Amino acid sequence: MSDQSKQEAITLSAKAYRALLDELEDLRIERVACDRIATVHTSKLLPIEAMRARFR
Repeated sequence: MSDQSKQEAITLSAKAYRALLDELEDLRIERVACDRIATVHTSKLLPIEAMRARFR
């Protein structure tokens, strides 16, 4: 565990930093999706055929 009164730094390449940011964003999106799935009303779901027709 880090002592909060002590300053620390971590050096990453731009590519590694971008990968971390991308992963964080993916995890945020996944969290929102999980929250939404938990509250889905099955009566409002559409079959895949109806979704495909809607977005053609």
